[in-house]
Amino acid sequence: MTTVERATAAAGTVATDERVVVLPAEGEVTFGRSPNAALRIGHVPVYDDVVPRMAGRMLSCAGRVLVENLDETLAFDLRVTGRPLVTVPPGEVHGPRDRAFDILVAGTFRYVLAVTVNRDHTPTRIVPAGAATGEEPPTGARLRLTERQRRILDAYVAPLADGGVTAASHQQVAEAVGVSRALVRLECHRIWSEMLLAGVPMRALGDARDEVADAWARHRF
Repeated sequence: MTTVERATAAAGTVATDERVVVLPAEGEVTFGRSPNAALRIGHVPVYDDVVPRMAGRMLSCAGRVLVENLDETLAFDLRVTGRPLVTVPPGEVHGPRDRAFDILVAGTFRYVLAVTVNRDHTPTRIVPAGAATGEEPPTGARLRLTERQRRILDAYVAPLADGGVTAASHQQVAEAVGVSRALVRLECHRIWSEMLLAGVPMRALGDARDEVADAWARHRF
């Protein structure tokens, strides 16, 4: 998982159910089947050669986040909840105005990339794993989470609230909430993105599940 230095700017994040990365200010994040893509899709658990080696990229340019189709033949779709899909043909660029949207790439299977845009231009903070873990006051950050995301987050931290030392596993959360493990992982990365872009100082623990559970438990939202 890509991490960010303390108090640096980020244009947004993009995630699959396997990984979440930061889109740096004035930077880009590529996605596709190639091992050179920043977010690789279509290679596990089944190799999907329908997915382009380099399907597209997200660009941060002059304060906007754009999605460009880099393939020569295959289109992909952008999805915003409650709206019709927007198709991005080969070679074209689209910049949704929404803070959160999904990129849907179709191969033999369908792949979802969850994008969250830093509309408020909040400084992003990942603090060292060895940072103090004592009582800290609430940060005042206001997270924009769906009801399902809040249920998932509560399920992650339930063992910690009961005195445990580790958060619930993705599988345990999936069973508690009644959704698939893959969806839980994707929602975990969406929650991580919301925390990061709200300015919550998460600790670099090496796993998004541990980081969101730790931040939620310590900052008492």
